Amino acid sequence: MGRGPYEKSGLLAETSLPPMKHVHERFEIPYPFKDGKKQRELINDELVVSVKLWYVPFGEFDGYEVIFFEEEKKIDLKTEWIWR
Repeated sequence: MGRGPYEKSGLLAETSLPPMKHVHERFEIPYPFKDGKKQRELINDELVVSVKLWYVPFGEFDGYEVIFFEEEKKIDLKTEWIWR
């Protein structure tokens, strides 16, 4: 099966997981804050992040999906996080 022009033009992001290679993804997570006069203040100092990597063979969660990886991590936003 050939590739369509939408894939060749780069309009779609590459989402595949190549074997034996590391993949780095960047996600932007909006987080609530109080807008102060000089700087923004976070409402909470901790954030719990849950990551699940699924294999969905038929494109829908219909009972045939398999979970490959699952991790939950608590992040301290005052010390561990790098603000950009």
